[in-house]
Amino acid sequence: MHLALNVTDIGRQRGGNESYLLGLIDGLRSLPVEGDRFSLIACREGVNALSVVANPDRFRVIDTGPYRRWPSYLWQQTQAIRHAQADWYISTFLLPPIVPCRAAVLIHDLSFRAHPDYFPRSIALYMRVLVSAALRRAEAVVALSEFTRREIQRFYPWALRKTVVVYPGIDRAFSPAGDGSDDAVRHIYGVAQPYLLAVGNIHPRKNLARLLTAYEQLHSRRADLPVMVWAGVERWGSDALRTHAQAAGVQLIGRVEAAHLPALYRGAQALIYPSLYEGFGLPPVEAMACGTPVITSNTTSLPEAVGDAALTFDPVNVDQLASAIERVISDAALRAELRQRGLDQAARFSWTTTAAQLMQALRQFPQRVDS
Repeated sequence: MHLALNVTDIGRQRGGNESYLLGLIDGLRSLPVEGDRFSLIACREGVNALSVVANPDRFRVIDTGPYRRWPSYLWQQTQAIRHAQADWYISTFLLPPIVPCRAAVLIHDLSFRAHPDYFPRSIALYMRVLVSAALRRAEAVVALSEFTRREIQRFYPWALRKTVVVYPGIDRAFSPAGDGSDDAVRHIYGVAQPYLLAVGNIHPRKNLARLLTAYEQLHSRRADLPVMVWAGVERWGSDALRTHAQAAGVQLIGRVEAAHLPALYRGAQALIYPSLYEGFGLPPVEAMACGTPVITSNTTSLPEAVGDAALTFDPVNVDQLASAIERVISDAALRAELRQRGLDQAARFSWTTTAAQLMQALRQFPQRVDS
């Protein structure tokens, strides 16, 4: 089978979307050679990052030139698919109006439908229109979790019959043993132990405002509270929160290179991930793979990701969040228990498994499905 994969999010600092695609490519590379071939449709910004996987026998990179916004972006994809001459084309969220082969769409989450208030009105609107169109055109829909599959059933029930669940994986670099450079990596960002870590864009659905309130509550009664470190880029509407966080002593380190994340996880007393809505939630699993205790929300897809290996709380209850943080920083036995459970849970997720299940899922659609 020849699969064309839209990887234009690579090289554009697209957070979880970019991490997913890089991991998936790594998983595809690890599969046994069975005649499968892959075309990676990349914009100019991502071509250099993909040069290491170029292999004329199995992989090729199709350079579409500088990234363009839609609708030019969608036409650019159609031209690249024609050039690839693939059996399947898979893209994240959106599909071009014309797809000259069988098409699959990858759905990370449906937050723009469930909580349009998290986004500027224009973004929520165009995502609603274009994702609905993509789901109708797709012959296969790939959801990252059972929760996302249920959300597809909730908002697009007619797409459920062509939806499969394929969990993401985590990179092998996320492990409890580093290469001895962790201190140097943390020094790059000015981070010193002890610290608590939050990873993710500064965005309303990441629930960092409530995390800040919980942190301030604890700070008022505990002189030994570790510093809070936020790793992530600012998104729309984050200026006031950023200013408040800095005033409260939170250390904002901005975007972190993917290769540096394991060192930050390993050095943290705990990862705190209070998100209100996730399609899967990779950071908690990555932190677990590094042996870091995790405190996270008990809603949406996060229980699937963390199992019984994290301390969970109601994400709208600030007192529960503050209590969970205090328990973890005060109880060494609890941290050790969470560490072991987390390592066991994280071992369930690998990009090789993700890639194999994705290819198997596409092969299960032998005939075209009418929407």
